Amino acid sequence: MKRKVCSLWKFVTPFFLLLAVLWIAVPARAAEPTPENDYKQGKVYKITAKSKPLKASKYTKSDYYNKKTKNYFTIRSYMEKFQKAGKGTLVLKKGTYTITNTIQVPSNVTIIFEKGVKIVKGKKTGVKKMPPAITIFQFIKPSKAKKKAVYGGHDGEKNIHLVGKGGVSVNLKNRKGNIAIVIGHNQNVTIDNITFMNMNTGHFIEMDASKDVSIRKCTFKNVKKGSDYVKEAINLDTPDKTTKGFNNAWSKYDKTPNENILIENCRFTNLGRAIGTHKYSANGDAQIYHTGIILRGNRIQNMKWDSPIRVMNWKDAVIENNTISSVKQSGKSDTRGILVSGAVNITIKNNKISKVGRAIQCIAWKNSGPGSQYPITYNSFTEQNISDLSTNIGSKLSKGEYFVRINEKYNVFTNATTVPIRKA
Repeated sequence: MKRKVCSLWKFVTPFFLLLAVLWIAVPARAAEPTPENDYKQGKVYKITAKSKPLKASKYTKSDYYNKKTKNYFTIRSYMEKFQKAGKGTLVLKKGTYTITNTIQVPSNVTIIFEKGVKIVKGKKTGVKKMPPAITIFQFIKPSKAKKKAVYGGHDGEKNIHLVGKGGVSVNLKNRKGNIAIVIGHNQNVTIDNITFMNMNTGHFIEMDASKDVSIRKCTFKNVKKGSDYVKEAINLDTPDKTTKGFNNAWSKYDKTPNENILIENCRFTNLGRAIGTHKYSANGDAQIYHTGIILRGNRIQNMKWDSPIRVMNWKDAVIENNTISSVKQSGKSDTRGILVSGAVNITIKNNKISKVGRAIQCIAWKNSGPGSQYPITYNSFTEQNISDLSTNIGSKLSKGEYFVRINEKYNVFTNATTVPIRKA
């Protein structure tokens, strides 16, 4: 009996030894990027505002490298490294980073801004042959920055996360037409806990042809006096050469709409408009719709233009539990809290709207100027959509209209259908 056990052990022992070797040889799987680990991906690198570019980039030897472009080239060197590696995480330590030119962010990259980080839009590069750009971040590969028509559909860069750890700001310094972030043809994007300030005619975030984007716990504030107030803090648009709303040569301009966008628990104050679309696209007679837009729990106040939330060609969208107060467009008394055109199956419920002319108005619409050849866009509501409208709450409405006004015909504003709302 003992011989049989010993004989069997001769075969079992090598078998388990082989399993142990195989287990050791297989590397442990890296943790998935989640909110709990700040969406970290790949190797983690940390820099300060005094850090220099990676040696391998050789940017310190460039004629374009100086104290004004230092922060730009430093962050750029890491983005190029991450592109080659396929992923990476960059942590910016507390300090002021002046960014003169566009930082291209490739797929599978996370940028973490530690408490006290200030990103400032630089006005001058100190180099004649290198004028400053109008954007700070674009979510594209650095290697494709100067190429044309390389991104279409939702097939651009993916898994990009910008995470603020408190007291983090992106300051456009009122540079005319400047944009903080361009999200175009991207998927799985997170913008979390960052304050954006001092806009002038551009946008804080330009979002086109993107899918599965989350913007949460961010603050957007202050527009320069005399700016083009119709410009939204967050613009949801389509890349369409006809409407001229998106101007990046790397796009195929294929009119791809946005899909599954969450804007939640953000604050908007002292701006023209907060969130919206101001041009729609179509293919022949067929309208193109942004789908799955969710605006939830946002606080919007002290706005300088009509309708801080401007819906235009949104389908299967939800606008709920938002607070809108104090909308005052110079020379106009009938401002709206929410203005809706071309909506299909939209849920608008439990919003608190005060100190505006009308709480909510729904109208047919047609592009003017660029894109005017597209057909008129109309709203299409279900019975549930109409019922949900009555859950909204109005107070101090200067027009005294405690109802939603629905104008079904284009450019006809008489004989409106009305849905009563609650009066606070």
